[in-house]
Amino acid sequence: MGDLKYNVLNRIYEAIVFFMAIIMVFLLIGSVTSIVKQIPSVLISGDKQIFDSLVTEVLTFFVLIEIIRAFTEYLEFKRVRLYIMAEVAAIFILRELLIILYAHNFQWENLIAFSILLLSVVTVRTISLMYSPQREKRRG
Repeated sequence: MGDLKYNVLNRIYEAIVFFMAIIMVFLLIGSVTSIVKQIPSVLISGDKQIFDSLVTEVLTFFVLIEIIRAFTEYLEFKRVRLYIMAEVAAIFILRELLIILYAHNFQWENLIAFSILLLSVVTVRTISLMYSPQREKRRG
């Protein structure tokens, strides 16, 4: 009886993750169309605000790609890999850092905080790869 409940809950969870992955694909398609629509406007008018928006959209596109990769990894292996979540976090941190640097709207305290945060996430990713279950199985 308990095994049946576990299977039902597991199926529901997989359906929710699959639905979220589909939503992410639609967001990715929307992001691509937004980028493609903004490119001619930037080339013709040279408006700085449109170019700023385009830079933000491109950086968001990279974050969406990593999130979709995380969903597909979960759907394939039925588990969340820590190093993939660390990569998503690192890409998001880099996105925010690049937007702040591009806008010339930063203070040294923020840059140090972002650097420490990025270093922490990269350290977590490195450690998670060094001590991953697959690597431990190969050793043993």
